[in-house]
Amino acid sequence: MQITINGKSYELNFGIYFIKQMNIKHTVESGGVTQGMGVNQAVASLVMYDPVGLAEIIQAATWINKEKPTQLDIMNYLDKEADVKKLCDSILKELENANSTKAQVKNVLRTMKAAQQRAMKMSLEQSV
Repeated sequence: MQITINGKSYELNFGIYFIKQMNIKHTVESGGVTQGMGVNQAVASLVMYDPVGLAEIIQAATWINKEKPTQLDIMNYLDKEADVKKLCDSILKELENANSTKAQVKNVLRTMKAAQQRAMKMSLEQSV
């Protein structure tokens, strides 16, 4: 997948190095075991159309380029040029199909849907 920021085209790559970059900022520790949650965070950000999360995802996914856009370049792009909703949907589709992320994305989306259904059920039960 490619995006153009400030007239420069950048390749977005959602492979293992992308996951590693996301995991640097998003980890959970329990019982002395650290688990990377970068893909989980990315999916949540994309589903919620979170522009700050989207900027982080783009930054991590441009690792493959010799020249990378700055965080400020990405934020200006999202503020002024990008269709954030459309871009989130496109990147989520890429994550659903990328070999390194597709299984985890499927699990995260399934878990999010189940949590949403439980919350709706609890809300209905409390209103009765």
